[in-house]
Amino acid sequence: MKNIKLVLFSVIFLIPIICAGAETVVFCDSVPSQNGNWARNFTVPKFDPDMGTLKAVDITVDLNLSQQVEFENTGDGNSSINSTVDSALSLILPGSEEIKANTSLNFSRELAAFDGTDDFLGPSGTNLTGSSTSNTVTYSPQDVSGFVASTPEEMLLMEGVVKISPITDLSGSSSSVVRTMAGASVCVSYRYDAGAS
Repeated sequence: MKNIKLVLFSVIFLIPIICAGAETVVFCDSVPSQNGNWARNFTVPKFDPDMGTLKAVDITVDLNLSQQVEFENTGDGNSSINSTVDSALSLILPGSEEIKANTSLNFSRELAAFDGTDDFLGPSGTNLTGSSTSNTVTYSPQDVSGFVASTPEEMLLMEGVVKISPITDLSGSSSSVVRTMAGASVCVSYRYDAGAS
């Protein structure tokens, strides 16, 4: 008799755990890397209430920054270069909430006196390509009501603004080419209970 009671208790205890398991659906949008500052809208579907009851929203923002730097010391003496570029993404959510993601690149070089050829090579030049970095930020808003669709196939619009701030310190004279690009992706994860609507 004790064994029967124990088995029944275990089954009743497990049922709420299984039913309470939330399902997840994820939508993403991205802006490919492009030159300079930019402003773009990230658009994903809002949560469809026919799927169930929305329990939580997780928003993941990935900001990537890349730079190509070419310098040639054209002076008669040695030269030093210090370069920093900062990039910041602001993403506006429903209800005017804001997510910010930041990333930066830094480099320093010592260049010898001009070698006679302005080609960004040799001891007087430098050519850095493929220098890149990224940063990922995740945010979970407490109020998820603005993420639920009120009409079929309603979309969620999030305004994204990227600002790039380069700073370069040079000693002596030089020729240079600097290209800086930034891109971003936004993923919205909806966790919901499919057993309720």
